[in-house]
Amino acid sequence: MKALDVVSWAGPILIILVGLYVNYRIATHGRRVKNSGAPGFVQVQPGARSGEWNAVVTDDGKHPSFRGRKGHVRIENGWLGFHEGRGPEPTWLVPAHQFRGGKNSVLALSEIWLDSPQTGRINLTVSHEHINALVDNDFKDIRERRYADEFLAMLAWHGAQVSR
Repeated sequence: MKALDVVSWAGPILIILVGLYVNYRIATHGRRVKNSGAPGFVQVQPGARSGEWNAVVTDDGKHPSFRGRKGHVRIENGWLGFHEGRGPEPTWLVPAHQFRGGKNSVLALSEIWLDSPQTGRINLTVSHEHINALVDNDFKDIRERRYADEFLAMLAWHGAQVSR
């Protein structure tokens, strides 16, 4: 067998195998929801009284990939707290009833806007999955919109003024 013959049949087989692997990774990645790794993380169930999400908090007008503070947010007992990084103590903790909030447009870089006297206006992306920093993923963006709905519903349940 000549080298050219080996390449002519091995090349297409290699391309097919790589294609199958890529399709497998794409198909199974969306179904695997990872825990945030934050202390006390529990999946939010309908009717639950508290919840925790991975989050990127960005001051109004700043780009989340470059100026966003990563961590997790927790709603519990009428309070909303943000823990930057994996810190055990919240960076800020505000009574939920002091927040006004809603969803940004689909074209915005963050899904949610929040405003309170303590935090001012901030933008927020929440997810139960890892939040991509520099690489965009349209399928994950769609799921993050659903997580935003879940977060805002929970925040409203705790007394915040949420516009729909």
